Amino acid sequence: MKWKQLTAGVIAVTTLVHPGVVMAKENVVQEDRLLVTTINAQKVKAFLDRFFHSEAVKREASAVSVSIVKDGFVLAEEGYGVTDKASGQHVDASDTTFRVGSVSKVFTVIALMQLVDQGKVSLDDNIEKFLDGYKIRNPFGTPVTVEMLLTHSTGFEVRDPTEENVLFDPAKQPITLKESVFSIFPPVIREPGTSYMYDNFATQLVGYIVQEVSGEPFSDYMDKHIFAPLGMASSSFDPSGELSSRLPVTYSADDERLPEYRLSPEVLPEGSMMTTAADMSRFMNAYLNGGKTSDGKAILSSASLQAMSTFHLSIHPEVPDMAYGFEAPAPLSAANGKDVIAKGGSIPGFESYMFMLPNEKTAVFISAATESDLTLRFFEAFMDEFYPGDASFGDPAYKPQKQEQLRRFEGIYRDLRISFMLTSIKASADGVLLVGDTAGEWKTMKQIGELLFVDEEGHPLAFEEDANGRIVYVKYSNPGSYAAKLPEGPRYADVPSDHPYAAYIYGLQSLGVSAGESEGRFGTEELVTREMFIHHLIRQFNLPLSTQTPAFNDVADSSYKEEIQTAAELQLVTGTGNGRFEPHRTITREEAAVIVLRLLQISGYQPKESETELVPGTSQWAEQAVKTLIDLRIHGIEVTKEKSQYNYGSKRALTKQELAAIQYLLMLPEKSLLS
Repeated sequence: MKWKQLTAGVIAVTTLVHPGVVMAKENVVQEDRLLVTTINAQKVKAFLDRFFHSEAVKREASAVSVSIVKDGFVLAEEGYGVTDKASGQHVDASDTTFRVGSVSKVFTVIALMQLVDQGKVSLDDNIEKFLDGYKIRNPFGTPVTVEMLLTHSTGFEVRDPTEENVLFDPAKQPITLKESVFSIFPPVIREPGTSYMYDNFATQLVGYIVQEVSGEPFSDYMDKHIFAPLGMASSSFDPSGELSSRLPVTYSADDERLPEYRLSPEVLPEGSMMTTAADMSRFMNAYLNGGKTSDGKAILSSASLQAMSTFHLSIHPEVPDMAYGFEAPAPLSAANGKDVIAKGGSIPGFESYMFMLPNEKTAVFISAATESDLTLRFFEAFMDEFYPGDASFGDPAYKPQKQEQLRRFEGIYRDLRISFMLTSIKASADGVLLVGDTAGEWKTMKQIGELLFVDEEGHPLAFEEDANGRIVYVKYSNPGSYAAKLPEGPRYADVPSDHPYAAYIYGLQSLGVSAGESEGRFGTEELVTREMFIHHLIRQFNLPLSTQTPAFNDVADSSYKEEIQTAAELQLVTGTGNGRFEPHRTITREEAAVIVLRLLQISGYQPKESETELVPGTSQWAEQAVKTLIDLRIHGIEVTKEKSQYNYGSKRALTKQELAAIQYLLMLPEKSLLS
């Protein structure tokens, strides 16, 4: 997959002036004048100083190391900030080490590709060949191959690092790489090769295969066959040496020193690498120079290098997913139409980003002691400064489809990697989709291709269809994963498609949290009891049930006493006085509103001052909650406006269809919770 080339009228010329000073010119006709972009050591240094000396960046990152190479020369190796605020020692690009998180994956894949070059591994191999008899739980007829590990298209269930992988207690001992692989080995839950989901486990398994096939411990292999030949003396996956002592101290947002930690496994193929900016210069120059080391020997074949620089998985020709080891840049539009391969890394205390422009023989590495998106903002700023260009997507002459044709895209999509990340898509007009997320943020999408759209800021959204033309995936909100279109369930006899609550009821059904009744009916007008309301909310958000003795003296015969106790401990409910909860009494709409507001608050939402006016009848203790739900539009059509006042029906009992509206809109709000 190749990035879309710049439009006609762009001529690229590269001229080598002298060592350390490189001029890259692009002549772009813009408003009848010539725009000239240059990159050289002096301008790079000025750009870096301007970016990293800003007070905002200094507050955001206590330590930063960055290197930039072009045409075999180092344009910059700079350190900013201090390794320790107490000592004030400055960051040294040659000496200060940084944890680079998932940037490690590039090097792990290089190790695997070396074994491919040697004929010891084939990209088409079934991975079970390397698992010593272990059989993967795979209900599909398609095996998981080595290449699928590299493109993150295995179909594995999510296996991301947990708190068990970060050890703050020095007395705890890390597990081995082999123990880790087989203790968390995931089942295959999607047909292999058909979807993209950023997969930490896949790269851990790549490292294990390297270890098994080579017969060398993974870290030893990396030191001997990659770092040593490249002259990367300050790089390793093994933190047991002196490199850890050269890490900068990391700090919290309130300037508190963060505790030191180890990883488990301690040598982690997907993320334990430590390195310096100077070492990364050596690697990036070698990579862009045919993989050749200082003595002229190549660490990889030209075919393997080309394979690592080429996108092998893309949801759309203009929206790539994965090369081998590298991924598409984020955001994609920030590449300004250039061919860019990138790799980001995130690990407690550090954020890193490496991006390369192979056609320009340019590469950049940045690592920062921060947990913000600083490195991605740096990528955007660098590209705009030195490689501006056409960031548009699609065909300008494409004729958008009619609204009725676009209805095939409608539905709810669940992110493959982050299950609570949902996307709602609605056909709004000819060639226009409305796309909403779990924060209530809505974007308008303009169609620019059969399966391609862009939002107001120019970011692409792409769909994938199956062999029968059915839409199955979308990629937009999360650059590291597709989102799967959720299937529709059976229809309820009392909820026709034009029912005013149909979207909420069937939306919940797709999300797997439906409160539907048996015998094919939903029971739209049935009243909801206090215990049932709590039951549905606790189940909807999968909150762990309490094992404590009930705080209320009248819930012993309730089928949901554990959920009621959970709600009490979360301070969602306080009872009705005299130690009572009254579980079997129907819940009023204002009581439900108060509980929902408390749920929003413990989730981090802070209610805003409301100017909403209510008709008389809402209890004073419920007014803020009722106004908030009206302001956030977390209700159905039952809420009406009479002149300038809203009628919430506060004293009326809540019905099941109204509960469905609340439940659905808590997951996919129609108004932003962030404003």
